[in-house]
Amino acid sequence: MQRFFLALHATLPAALVVAVLVHLFPPAGLAPLAQRPVWTVWTLIGAWLMLSALAAGALRTLALWRVSLGGAGALLALAGVLGRLQGSAHATAMLAGLVAVGGVCLAIAAFVGPQRVQAPRHTATHQRPRPGRGRFAVPGHLPFWLSGVLALESFRLAHVVATEPARASGMLGLLLAFFVALPAATLRDWTPRIAALLWAIAALAYGGLAAKAGLPQWTVASALCAVAACLQLRRRSGAA
Repeated sequence: MQRFFLALHATLPAALVVAVLVHLFPPAGLAPLAQRPVWTVWTLIGAWLMLSALAAGALRTLALWRVSLGGAGALLALAGVLGRLQGSAHATAMLAGLVAVGGVCLAIAAFVGPQRVQAPRHTATHQRPRPGRGRFAVPGHLPFWLSGVLALESFRLAHVVATEPARASGMLGLLLAFFVALPAATLRDWTPRIAALLWAIAALAYGGLAAKAGLPQWTVASALCAVAACLQLRRRSGAA
């Protein structure tokens, strides 16, 4: 699941470029973007997911990190330049900020090495104590699977069910899955305290969605995130 999420980031620039080209130079007979049928959007999303799955299987983890960071940096710099050419509000300041952040991403992509990508695995192998009787080690891929399940269910509520209150809560669920749960899973070995804090925040946020929308899915999501936070704390105390 970690490699698939990395592949999603790595292939996102290509997917965005294709979407922009189809919008600016549509094939003959294709309606404008706002008037196109829904299946065209789903086709683009499906192609992006398939391309990501192929990239996850074909590229190594280090290559996925470099392509993801390099693509993000290039897109940020391109967005800043295009905004400046169009004379957008605060275009110069935005250009400077986006180019700076893009430059940092490109620098990390250029200097990241195998020892940084594989650091969690080495830590888990050499420093983590063996579980004793009655204890078990949580597999490293489970937090990523939890993040993926949260994202898929949120996407289903937002774009398949697409009726209130499911649609609005699904949109918020997607944001929580990608910007809270996924970082919590990624930081599991690097910064355990922050990972546990992020899982706790996710549990509270999904609990708020459950109270507001009244959907049982969010109650289950809140409980799973709370369990992930507890396991993360238990794992850190065991390692200490």
